[in-house]
Amino acid sequence: EWIVDPIDGTVNYFYTIPWFCVSIALRRRGEVVLGVIYDPMMDECWHVEKGGIPYMNDQPMHCSRRERMAEAVVFVGHGKTDGSKEKGIERFAKIAWQVRKVRNNGSAALALAYIACGRFDAYVESVISIWDVAAGVLLVEAAGGKVVLEPKEDNPEQFAIVAWNGRIPVMEALGE
Repeated sequence: EWIVDPIDGTVNYFYTIPWFCVSIALRRRGEVVLGVIYDPMMDECWHVEKGGIPYMNDQPMHCSRRERMAEAVVFVGHGKTDGSKEKGIERFAKIAWQVRKVRNNGSAALALAYIACGRFDAYVESVISIWDVAAGVLLVEAAGGKVVLEPKEDNPEQFAIVAWNGRIPVMEALGE
């Protein structure tokens, strides 16, 4: 089964903000086994096969080695429905004083790709769809990071997500 988001960061794309991408994952028997994210504005391509080495533009990559929250750049996303906006703003307020910078740039797939190649250190969002994160989750895990996905009770293709470089104490910082 192909999981495709042809434009992750649709609002950015529509408003000509150059932070969007194409995200493609292959899921076999319920397991994501291939992930590709392409940013056409920067001509950057991240890809990985389950159990393999993750690459950015054909160069092996890994998550950042930062360990302290005070050094971290964290992406906190939020939607506008089902309390996700309120939860996102709450998380933003909780974590903002603990980290170097907080970002909300509008593309979950790029946030995950940026964690995988060491640009960002963490990503947190309370409601996100599988097509936004399938490829990126595989990239982060292959690059040495960690991901916690909690499926929504009413929709198994939507999740709460916390992804990080595997080193900073983001779960503790969020109180989760």
